[in-house]
Amino acid sequence: MSERKRYVATESDEQYYWERVRRNLGWLGDAVEEQKERQLKLKNAVIGIAGVGGIGGATAERLVRMGVQNLKVADPDTFEVSNINRQFGATIDTVGRNKAEVVAEAVYNTTRDVNIEVYPEGITEETVDEFFEGCDYVLDKIELYEIEARYTLHRAFRRSERCQFMMLTPVFGHRTFFFKWTRDSMTAEEYFGVPEGEEMNEKNAEQLISRFIPEMPDYPRRPTLDEWFIKNQECPIFAGTPPLAQGMLASRLGQAITGLDQLPGAVPLPVTPGYAMLDTQKWVAKTVEGQWW
Repeated sequence: MSERKRYVATESDEQYYWERVRRNLGWLGDAVEEQKERQLKLKNAVIGIAGVGGIGGATAERLVRMGVQNLKVADPDTFEVSNINRQFGATIDTVGRNKAEVVAEAVYNTTRDVNIEVYPEGITEETVDEFFEGCDYVLDKIELYEIEARYTLHRAFRRSERCQFMMLTPVFGHRTFFFKWTRDSMTAEEYFGVPEGEEMNEKNAEQLISRFIPEMPDYPRRPTLDEWFIKNQECPIFAGTPPLAQGMLASRLGQAITGLDQLPGAVPLPVTPGYAMLDTQKWVAKTVEGQWW
């Protein structure tokens, strides 16, 4: 196990912070006081990101650029060559290095006025409550088939008194789905329906995919996709789609932190088992409420 790392803000000049985020302010309210009040909510929020691969790592960077100053990042995996097509931090020079450590280093060096705590061991029973400590929001970006780690994360969320909600945004083909967990929503164990402790065989993989992809794309053909998802238990990813999920995830989370999602006319994100979906191939965007199967 790698030694735990913490990055602490060394650039603490207030003028520097407000200069780098000033273009945010035009969309945060009409009065300067209102704008700054909302920006301070971003500044002070503590966000945990469990999994910093294709979407999680890029979202960490985007949140810091938005003005978030406190992150926790967790991932036990190391970069491999196949990650270079889409993952923030994946380069020929970082292949073989721990993802959480690489992402934290790169994000910190973007502004150097942020605090980042790194969990290179990922989400484990031993560390998950510590990971949640102080977090206002947590993003579930754990690898698709790692159901045990996902259940561990969600149980800790339900134990947490501070964390307001969790979000999960997987991408499939040209679609991204948005799932939101609250303490009143269906639990992850109920939603995914894969028995804890069982191996990820084809039956359980099929169950898992049916929940991750409530609306399966119609191209390529289903047997082709089943070869990837069910037989090989590997997720194919079109490299142009993760940035879509990253941007929408950062935008929706930012709206929640600042309260912009409570303005008249704002459309709330359904809680699980409901979901939202955006498909750039078919130009479809929608929300689905309640149980769908």
